[in-house]
Formats: sequence, C-alpha cells, structure tokens
Amino acid sequence: MKILIGLYRSQPGWQIVLQQEGLQYEIIKLEKPISIESYSVLIINDVLDNEQYSRVKEFAQNGGAVLFSSSAYAKTTNNKFRSKNIKYLVMPSDSIFAELGLIDFHTKFIQLSDKSFEIIDRTLNVQSQKVGKGHILFIPFDVNAVILDTNSIRKKIWVERKELPSEIVAKVSKGKIRKILSKILEFLYLQRDLPFVQLWQFPKTWKNLFMFRVDTDHCSTRQALEFHKICKKNNICGTWFVDTVSKETLKNAYKKMDDQEIALHCRRHLVFHDYKTNLENIKNGLEDLKEVGIEVTGFAAPFGDWNENLAKVLEKFDFDYSSEFTLDYDDLPFYPYIQGKKSSVLQIPIHPVSTGRLRRSHFTDEEKWQYFKKFIDRQIALNDPIFIYHHPSHDQLNLFNKIFEYINSKNINKMNYKEFSDWWKKRLSFQYELNFANDEINCNFENETSEFSFKISYNNKSVITAIKKSIKLDELNWKEPEKVEWISNLERTRKKHWRDILYNYESKKGKRNV
Repeated sequence: MKILIGLYRSQPGWQIVLQQEGLQYEIIKLEKPISIESYSVLIINDVLDNEQYSRVKEFAQNGGAVLFSSSAYAKTTNNKFRSKNIKYLVMPSDSIFAELGLIDFHTKFIQLSDKSFEIIDRTLNVQSQKVGKGHILFIPFDVNAVILDTNSIRKKIWVERKELPSEIVAKVSKGKIRKILSKILEFLYLQRDLPFVQLWQFPKTWKNLFMFRVDTDHCSTRQALEFHKICKKNNICGTWFVDTVSKETLKNAYKKMDDQEIALHCRRHLVFHDYKTNLENIKNGLEDLKEVGIEVTGFAAPFGDWNENLAKVLEKFDFDYSSEFTLDYDDLPFYPYIQGKKSSVLQIPIHPVSTGRLRRSHFTDEEKWQYFKKFIDRQIALNDPIFIYHHPSHDQLNLFNKIFEYINSKNINKMNYKEFSDWWKKRLSFQYELNFANDEINCNFENETSEFSFKISYNNKSVITAIKKSIKLDELNWKEPEKVEWISNLERTRKKHWRDILYNYESKKGKRNV
C-alpha cells in the first residue's frame, strides 16, 4: 500500500500546504480507475465530469478516503448548498481544532445541504459521507484562494490584559489553515488505518527551532555593538537585516560581526508600490553593503510590507529568502506565487510582534517578558518554530538577555536565516517513496538522510524518528500529544477599537515621513 496523496488539480495553494507539511503527493488526472492501493487519500479540488466522479466514488466505495472541496462537489453532483461569508471563526474547547483558537478566513464557506451527511466539526462545518467501505470529507472553503491571499490588515494579538498589542499582518491565518488541512488528512488516514507520515519540518529529530532576526533601522553604532554583545554572550547567531544609511555603522559594527549573519533591510525604510523605486532602493542598499565588503543573500522588508513589485525586484537580485509578515506570519516557509508564477525567493514567516508594539500598548518590562515567555512555551508545546525579532534601537538589553537565557535553558536548537533557508530547500528536494504493509513502513530513497526525519502519527499518538529503509510501528516510542492551553474570549481581538484608527494613522504618518 503506497503512502501517497493524489491531488486532482495542480493548484499552487494546495501544493504549498502539502510541501510545508512534508506530505508525499502527485498530480492525478482520473483518466482511468484508481486502485485503493495506489493512494492513501485523494484530494478533489475542482469540478469533475461524470466518468471522473464515478472513479472517485468507486475508489471510496472500495475503502479509499477522499477530501472533496464542497464547492467542487456541489457543482459536480448538482448538490444544493448554502454559502456564507466568514471573516473568522473561534474553535471551541471540545473541537479537534481547539488549539488553533481564532482563525481568520475572510472567504466564502460552502455547506452542502444533504442532511444525510455527518458533521465532523460543527464550527468549521467539515462534513462527512460514508461511501461503501470508505469515506469522503468535504472542506467548506477554497484552499487555493485563502493560501494565495496577499491582503493585509491590522490585527490585535491576544494577551491576558485589557489593552492589546496590534500589528498590520497577513489578513488570512494561513499557518492555522495549513494545520486544519493537516488534521483533516490525518483523520482520513486514520479511517484507512494508515500511519500519517510527514517529512519533519526541522533538521534531524529536533523538536523545535529558534531563529532570531534583528531589524536595524534607526540603530546607532553603539546600540548595535551593545546588542551584539548580548547575542554573543548567549551564543545567539542572529540574522541582522541592516539599514545601510550609516556607513560608519556598516564599517564599525556589522562588518565586524563575524559570528552573525548580515542581510539587507533597506536604504530608505519603505516598500514602494512600483517596481522602479523598489529596484532603486534595494540596488542602493546592496551597493552600500558591497562598498564595505559585505555580501548578503537575504532580505526583510521595512514594516513587514510585501507586494508583487517588491517580490519581482528580489528575484532580479537573486535573493535566497525574504521575510514579510504582511504576506504570512507564524507559519512554515514557502515560495509565494507572483501572477501565477512561483517565485524563486523563499518566504520565511516570523512572529510579528516586537517590543516596540508592546511598548506602544503600554506593556511594562515584566509584561513584555511574560508575553515572550508564554509565546515560547506555547510554540514548544505545539512543536512550532520560535522565530522572533527585535529593533536594537529600542534597547531592551536586559529583556533579550533573559529571553536568550530561557531559550538556552530549554536546549532549543538554533539556526540563522541562511542556514534554515538552505536546509529547507534541501528538504523540498529530498526524494523518497513510502509503502506500508504489516505494520511496517518501507522507505525507498537515494539521497543522504541524516539531515531529515519523519513525524509519524497513528492512533492519536506520534513520534519523530530517523529515516530508515524499514520502520516497524511496534518498535517506535509513541507519545501522546502535549496538551495546549485553550484560550477563551478570543473574539475581543477582532472587535473594533478607537486605538486601531490611531495606530493606522501613526503607521501611515510614519511611512510618509521617511
């Protein structure tokens, strides 16, 4: 039995998610009958003709599992449906998606009207149909549309206090939607009594990863050198996205940081709407760096802004990666699409809240520390990456010394952006085939495997294990998922407040004054 997903239509949104999740898949055409031994799950993300639908239904009747877009199913079968525009949903404590909390969709949901269908999750309206020996699940939103959405909006971030911090970030919660899809696919694998095997998202069998980003706009030479001392003291190899205006700081600070990665932030601290001005700004910044003998491969945009003209300029200069939280945040890396074409620049999302945003919301130093500590603890519990950033111009030396000491006390592995970017690209190119029989996974591969591992989930337990030719399930050290705190009253983060208007005004004013 192959452990492999069959994806009906080649859609970049679906491919991004499957690659992020480390799931083996191939594009299928449904031109002939499908053996249930050939695929673990079929994903049907577009309308089928009668013959194609018959083949999918036969696959399910024989014991297969299918994930159908509700919209595609309704159009394929002329099934009646109801549609509703959904801005966001909050997962209740008894949901299988409870740990995801509030999820921003900003899209249309389709609910099929067939009353014989079961409801797998009432909040999300994930529906299920038993077909012969198999199952069909219906996902109510257009995955391709939400994953490719490039809109941004100011969002408040939940904290257990009255005044909430906020930032302009990606409008859609892409990382959480990715997790929804992963859980649904795992559910379908379980219906077939198959292990859910993923190429793990971190090197080797690391349980987590810490990366630290430094944005140096408005940073003096003194502030840069003082903050560098804190990094060096705690063995933190950060990635410094530098503002190139000050030649003195380039020469006397960044040029001398041989234990840190240097990347480009800006010459002018702005992202422009047009291609030509973005080109000039980045070209000038690169020339400033070249003048002092600094070569870079990475970029992070001012204010976390991203647009297609910026992305085209980054491609022109052959950047390896960039990091902009108005495109995505708190997620795994991916290649964005520009006018239907896959970008050559890897996007590495980050947590979008800095000490500057906390300070603007009147956080005390102790509240700032508690904010980052709780974020780190939650990411550890979820096995999610811990990617945070800071402006040395905001000082906060004691706070970040404390954060770095806490990271080290947890023995969390660390990388800089270039190291992780290089590794992620190797992960995407790693080729292997999986087969399952008699409680044993057989893996065929040609590449060196020491940098990679599998996460295997089965019967609501999971394990991260090294890749071998043969993996016997009964010999693995299975673990229950770690419990993650369910957060109540998340709706208040989406209620309008007068401060949102003030912060948006300040943001626009700040960009005009650069």
